[in-house]
Amino acid sequence: MGPKEKQNAQIFLLVTRSQVKRVKSALEARNALDRKTKISPEMSSEAGAMEPRMLIPTNLAFHTDPNLDTRVHDIVLKDLLSNYGLSDVQDEIKLSLSFPTPITTPPTRNRLLIGLKAGLEDLPPELLTSLDLSADTLLTNFPTTYTLYHPLLLLPQHALTSRPWTTLLSKHPPTSTPLQALFKKLATSVGATHVAINAAIPLQNPESENILRSPSNLTPLYGDFGPAPSTQTLNAPTPNDFERALWVTHTQNSIQQTWAPLYTMFSRGNIREKTRLLNLPSVLSCSTSVEFLGSADDGPLSTAIDLYAGIGYFAFPLHYAGIRKMLCWELNPWSVEGLRRGAALNGWTCQILPPIPPTLPPSSTSPEWTSWTQQLQPAEILVFPSVNTTALLPVTFLQSPTIPPSIRIPPVRHINCGFLPSSKLSWSIAVKLLDRSLGGWIHAHENVGVRDIQAREKEVVEMMRAYVDEWEVERGGRGGGRVVRCEHVERVKTYAPGVLHIVLDVWVGGVGSRKWDGEGEGEGEDIN
Repeated sequence: MGPKEKQNAQIFLLVTRSQVKRVKSALEARNALDRKTKISPEMSSEAGAMEPRMLIPTNLAFHTDPNLDTRVHDIVLKDLLSNYGLSDVQDEIKLSLSFPTPITTPPTRNRLLIGLKAGLEDLPPELLTSLDLSADTLLTNFPTTYTLYHPLLLLPQHALTSRPWTTLLSKHPPTSTPLQALFKKLATSVGATHVAINAAIPLQNPESENILRSPSNLTPLYGDFGPAPSTQTLNAPTPNDFERALWVTHTQNSIQQTWAPLYTMFSRGNIREKTRLLNLPSVLSCSTSVEFLGSADDGPLSTAIDLYAGIGYFAFPLHYAGIRKMLCWELNPWSVEGLRRGAALNGWTCQILPPIPPTLPPSSTSPEWTSWTQQLQPAEILVFPSVNTTALLPVTFLQSPTIPPSIRIPPVRHINCGFLPSSKLSWSIAVKLLDRSLGGWIHAHENVGVRDIQAREKEVVEMMRAYVDEWEVERGGRGGGRVVRCEHVERVKTYAPGVLHIVLDVWVGGVGSRKWDGEGEGEGEDIN
């Protein structure tokens, strides 16, 4: 760097110990104290100094030439102390400047940083210099990681939180012409057309529990994302709303999923559980057995149910693994649409079902249920855009021997309960949905402290056993005759410090069936 080129230097105040408290308080009162750097003693005191001195860091900068005559520094100090009410102790304070090490940006193969560098170089030079910024400073304070969900470039949450970037954005917001040109360069560099900043999916919205899992903290930076979230678009979107929205796609394990990022969530961390379901022996056994209609050629072999389906996170892997009939419950209309579109991308048939009739009990001779039945299609994936508390009614009806075989569903063997922080509200209905003769598995998702996993496992089994016993008594039988045990606890991912997202695979045995009850264990024996 040439001797005549100016740099930003951080200002430190060299103060006698007796004045540290006063100077520190004056800086704090004006938010000028650098709290990230400790107050430290001077490395080497001047000869003849009567009292050791301390270096107090500020968050103030001085744009100057490192070789400038220090008499200029005295003028700066005098003005600074006057502004901070410290003129009376001027003789006990000196100015110390900390110049940054010259930045040399190393060559990079990171496509994002290459695009950022090009975009920064295209900015008007005075735009940065007027803010005491440089392209190199912004470049070195930008993350190297990013996520690409075609056609969206998703930046990490901290991407623009460093001091150089907040300084730039304070004068030139993301919607300004220079920043839009910069974000366009970023998008183009990685083959995207849109840019946004990522944020966590809140468990709570300001007024209620976030049961729709809406990504309310996603911040679009560049590109048209479609209609902004409103009460109407969130709860009753029109076909035109769907068409105008930005839809992004991602492929995991050869399975495509799609969603509108302004309205629905996507968690890459669920890949572990998705992959496990594809290879889970209990899933594969239900896709290769011939317990329904006598032969694999006669129709689908088993049914799986996802009571919190989202865009098909776990329904799609279960179906891909060979479970040919999927029943999904989902409240968020945007997730329902994403599930429908995702099924089409994978070449699967999918039907979003009309509301179930209010007439009870369900009957093939009821005019309302007859009309409902006539609307059904022999699709591989059936989606109920409603609460899952009424799931037993249509499932029971769809298993009735009086309805056409083309729409009749095979035994329910797997149920996914994927709501966080706890899926326990769905367990009482889940045990009723499982095939009562063959039994099946409930995959219960929970958030739990690392040290509490074993206790939580026991608690979950006890609760599900109680629900099974209640169900048997309700049907005129007796409780305690069916096996309920946890076969496996999968640690999916860290949810928060000391908290894990886990999945408990709970086996609920059938009535009078010993299959999968263990090797040699008697019927109803609990081997927890």
